[in-house]
Amino acid sequence: MEFFAPMYVFFFFILVGLIFIPVFFYVIYNFKLNLIGLSFVLLSIVSYLFIGKYMMDAGSFADEHLSTLGIGFFELTLLSYPYIFIGLSVLLGKKEERSKN
Repeated sequence: MEFFAPMYVFFFFILVGLIFIPVFFYVIYNFKLNLIGLSFVLLSIVSYLFIGKYMMDAGSFADEHLSTLGIGFFELTLLSYPYIFIGLSVLLGKKEERSKN
């Protein structure tokens, strides 16, 4: 089954995936989080790793060999979940901002 997935979607996916790492460390470093916030951070990490695992397995099972350029809009939608969870951790679980001393 063929569908249209332009090449820029692959590069955008990689860019958005790599930007998550500094965003994650920014949240951890700059905010004190309560239990709800920490649970959303954990959920964000787990979903990010599961998406990576899915991408590694999807390419090898699709046509019996590894395919890295098969990343499309569905995977971009999946990648939004770690950002949603990290945003919820700040919105719902923020105690205060850390002091810069």
